[in-house]
Amino acid sequence: MQRARRGVMWALLIGAAVASGWVAALTLAPQTSATGSRTVVDDEVSQLLNAKQRRELNAGERERLLERLLLLDRLEDAKLLLQQWLNQQPHSLPLGLLMADLHRRSGFPEAARRELEQLLRLHPSNQELLQLAVLVDLQEGHGQTALKRLMAQFALRPEGQRLELGLLLADLHRQLDQSKAAADLYQQLAKESAEDVRAVIALAMLHQEQGNAAQVQRWLEQARLRRGNNDRPDPLIDDLAYRWGLRAARVRAEQQRSEVPAPTP
Repeated sequence: MQRARRGVMWALLIGAAVASGWVAALTLAPQTSATGSRTVVDDEVSQLLNAKQRRELNAGERERLLERLLLLDRLEDAKLLLQQWLNQQPHSLPLGLLMADLHRRSGFPEAARRELEQLLRLHPSNQELLQLAVLVDLQEGHGQTALKRLMAQFALRPEGQRLELGLLLADLHRQLDQSKAAADLYQQLAKESAEDVRAVIALAMLHQEQGNAAQVQRWLEQARLRRGNNDRPDPLIDDLAYRWGLRAARVRAEQQRSEVPAPTP
């Protein structure tokens, strides 16, 4: 499960964010301590909850309260607040997306799935919904369900307008141990979006995982060309070439050691 989550999050980082605007910040809120100590946050939550009992909070106060509840990992309280908000804006895609993610994070995958299915009926091609649906499916061991959904959506989109979805689909192939399908799709995306660097970097990363240092360098060189830095240093690509080259070499060495038969007693 952890491997699946890491892999999907890699695809999300390459392709697009889970959500947009303040919803993304709220989704990531438990991972930051920038708002101060827990005591300070507790006090602010108490103040906002007291204010909520006396009057209706304005939009800024609701957002702040929701963020603070997430910082404290009070997911059930956050869901109650969010549900009140959704009752006022039942067709809000960002709020529905956040509710589905809160269900997932609080250990209620079926509730997350129901929320996502409702949203996908209204927004079947929404990238953020598809991404979160993949994450829920993988966590529950339903990788083939996610694969069928993404492949159907990918087939409907014209070439040159499906890069982010294709990156997610290719990474899902990786999670299902379909490395060749992943590599083929990355190469297809690299051709369809010839000026975009993401598919070729994904190919380099895939070959790094397989221990193929030569292919790592090949695809990173393509990334360098697409970034317009073929005749001058490119710190990003240079750093990736160094780190991924070393990792690929280590993977290959481990593969070779595992291929050596154990000595006969």
